Amino acid sequence: MNEDSAQQPSAGELRAYAYRLLGRREYSVYELDQRLRRKWPDLESAVIDDLVEGLAEENLLSDERFAESYVRSTIQRHQGPLKIRAALRAKGVADAVISGELDRRPGQWTDLAAEWLQRQHPGPLDFDARTKFYRRLVNRGFTHDQAMDALNRSGDP
Repeated sequence: MNEDSAQQPSAGELRAYAYRLLGRREYSVYELDQRLRRKWPDLESAVIDDLVEGLAEENLLSDERFAESYVRSTIQRHQGPLKIRAALRAKGVADAVISGELDRRPGQWTDLAAEWLQRQHPGPLDFDARTKFYRRLVNRGFTHDQAMDALNRSGDP
């Protein structure tokens, strides 16, 4: 155990650590809670719960803002909605928040899949390449329909 986790932090130290984390990037409520519990496993749950609740009330911690930021960054990496949804669920974001954020971009997913495919392989695809890229698109989190639409946009062999 490192020296920081061996001693109990004061409320000010705990809040300062949370501020430092939140200053670097957005966190979901669950993520920050888990991060604090890992750093200080012996700390009373009520102390961490109160801090996280207070940060949420001050609007310094927001699942909606985290989801928006996360979706924006994963879209830049050409990830599909299924993969994004699974990642946000793993980070403790509510399904209603996830759906609301993903539903804001209804027509964008096929365009995103087609853009990624064009970057990977410009021009028409033969059968073997279509199979390979279909599998890769699905693994990136695109639905069957989105992957097929993107492949069909690439042109016939």
